[in-house]
Amino acid sequence: MEALATVLLIIGAYLFGAIPTSFWMARLVRGIDIRQYGSGNVGISNFARHVGKKWSVAVILFDVAIKGPLPVLLASSKVLDLGLTVEVWAGLAVIIGHNWSPFIRFSGGRGMGTVLGVVGSFSFWLVWLYLLSSFSIWLLTWALSGRRDSSISWGISVALLPVYSVLIDLPMEVTYYALVFLGITVIKRATSNDPSYWREVDGVLPAVKLLMIRILFDRDTLSKEGWVGRSPGPGTPSEDTQR
Repeated sequence: MEALATVLLIIGAYLFGAIPTSFWMARLVRGIDIRQYGSGNVGISNFARHVGKKWSVAVILFDVAIKGPLPVLLASSKVLDLGLTVEVWAGLAVIIGHNWSPFIRFSGGRGMGTVLGVVGSFSFWLVWLYLLSSFSIWLLTWALSGRRDSSISWGISVALLPVYSVLIDLPMEVTYYALVFLGITVIKRATSNDPSYWREVDGVLPAVKLLMIRILFDRDTLSKEGWVGRSPGPGTPSEDTQR
């Protein structure tokens, strides 16, 4: 019975995480496919830029306060009492569903917001260290470069999650979760942007450069402004969208 409950919970967590909140909200509010705008990402940053910051509040509240923690809560001793390992698997299933949603052809966000709800379910201190490091790195990069670019700060904060977990002596299951989430983030960033860019790559070094830009900056160009400002032209995709 417990095994069946575990399987059903993991499947349910994946499907629940796969709810494309920002995609559906963009359709409802502006009648657009958010994947055709800016970075093409259905995450909160792209949504806020092309749909509106005020609408982002509802998306953030759902992803952080409901989507992330609910499956973990169901697996916990407060409800089904399936153990910490199952809680971790439920948390990973939510993120995988969020990043590769079957409702939008296995595209999705990056899980940077949803993971707050998951990590917060494991440890209050871990989620605050995650937020604090991201904000601090963002401020530092802004001060040094004069540009506001959160992709690097979120990426470094994800890489630091396993370190924080060990430093505050959390159970190893939580550290494993942080390590797997780091792997998911790298895979998502490396594979989810415009596939046409790979057709323009000629040689090993340009391919490595593109891969590093994707992993570090979560885009296909060093220019943030050119990347996030893209939009489809009337009738057909714009040149920027094709690129």
